[in-house]
Parts: sequence; structure tokens; C-alpha cells
Amino acid sequence: MDFLLQLNTQLAYQITPYLGDVALALVATVLVIYGDRLNRVLKRTVSHWVFIARVTVFILMCTFGYGLLTVWGQPIVRLGILQVPIEYRPTIILFCFILLGVLAERKRHL
Repeated sequence: MDFLLQLNTQLAYQITPYLGDVALALVATVLVIYGDRLNRVLKRTVSHWVFIARVTVFILMCTFGYGLLTVWGQPIVRLGILQVPIEYRPTIILFCFILLGVLAERKRHL
């Protein structure tokens, strides 16, 4: 048991410089899984607008909206990961990716 805790802690120290990348991957995965719902809400909101306005809003959302969500979400997720005690970080990160995989699989079957 002590060996596993030591291995986990060593892994935690090795992935610490890459927490920004891990956070970015988590945010991007969430946006991939739930982006269509966001688009659907946006579509319902602007459905009564003029065609050119609807297209403009969609282009702005896809180019700037998702970019801003990614750029602003990544530091927040990284700070959340940093709040977890270091010996639990690899486990929590693995759990988050597994959870996102399960959510993506469930969404695919709905």
C-alpha cells in the first residue's frame, strides 16, 4: 500500500508542470460533449431573428464564444485541480476523464 501511495505521489509531482494542459483537455472535452446543447439553446434564442443576424451570431459563437469559454475555463479548472491535495491529484484527474467518457457514452445513446 505504501508503494502505491509513493508511486501516486511521484506521478503527481511529474504531472504538475502539465496541469494547464490537463485542464485544457478537460474543458475542451466538456465543450465537445455539450457544445451541441449550447448551440441548440442559442438557435432557439435567435430563431426569430433575421437570417443574416442568425448566421452572424452562430459564427461569433463558434469563433469567439467557444474560444473564450476555453480560455477562461482552463485557468479555473487548473486552480480547482491545484486545490486537491497533491497525493490525490492523479486519481482525481483520472476520475474526471473517466466521468467525461461515461457522460459522452451515455449522451451518444440518448
